[in-house]
Amino acid sequence: MTAVFSVLSFFMAFGAIWLTSEALRRIDTRNDAMVKPHLRKIYAAVDKNEETLLALKRRMDQVEKQVHTLKLRADLPPEIEQETAVIRSGLNNQERFSPSIRLNG
Repeated sequence: MTAVFSVLSFFMAFGAIWLTSEALRRIDTRNDAMVKPHLRKIYAAVDKNEETLLALKRRMDQVEKQVHTLKLRADLPPEIEQETAVIRSGLNNQERFSPSIRLNG
């Protein structure tokens, strides 16, 4: 008798598991149908934001290159001023230089 009850309870337990899994599958499919339109909107918004971020990153790279070029140009005049000061001092030394021997050609 106990063997019959144990076999019967064994089948009832597996039947309960099967019914529960079927119920959960139906609920999941119904929820997926309700959630998918919302997910599409979210995915579209995420894709749009990603495209915007990529465009902004490309633009930022261009601006950084321009700023770098401007910094190089801004750094260039002091160097030129130093070089011209050296050349001027050299020219001033040449003007003050008087040869000790005059060569007539």
